[in-house]
Amino acid sequence: MAIAESAPSDGRRLRGDRTRRAILDAAARLASVEGLEGLSIGRLADHLNISKSGLYAHFRSKEALQVAAIRTADEIYTRDLVIPAMESAPGRDRLIRFCDLFLDYIRDGPFPGGCFFIASTIDPARARQPVRDALADVQSRLLGFFEECVREAQRSGQVSVQLDARQMAFAVDGVLVGADLNFLLFRDPGYLELARSEVRRLLGA
Repeated sequence: MAIAESAPSDGRRLRGDRTRRAILDAAARLASVEGLEGLSIGRLADHLNISKSGLYAHFRSKEALQVAAIRTADEIYTRDLVIPAMESAPGRDRLIRFCDLFLDYIRDGPFPGGCFFIASTIDPARARQPVRDALADVQSRLLGFFEECVREAQRSGQVSVQLDARQMAFAVDGVLVGADLNFLLFRDPGYLELARSEVRRLLGA
């Protein structure tokens, strides 16, 4: 009897998971355009044309929704950018591959407002602590990934050991941020190509 009852329960859970995922995908896309601070249960309900009570069943507060949207975007970027980049050789090739994928993503990716995380960190002082902590965790891991790529490039002789790996990671991050902001402002893909060239110049490629 217990086995017979589990199937409907599992089906409901699966449908609930799919619904939650669809809501969070929409939330992340909306936040990339309007900023994370503008993402609220009421705004998302209007955007999806569903009731606020329906969203409250998934998220008990604006803060919980924002943190969940951050985690969803992080999963998307990991799947579409980090994992493919890891297929490239460690060091310079891997970092260049990530940057190329990121720049393509600004133009062709699922977020209409460009990079979700850049849009979300324009005004971090306004974010509540759990939201700011979630954003800081993503940024810290990204910079750590960049820095490790630079160190690998130094160990293999691709990049001078005289360069500060942390400084280089910071510089690469700045190039990507600049590319995102200028592309969104001017809608000129030339800024994406400038960024590709600058990353290669920084890494001596």
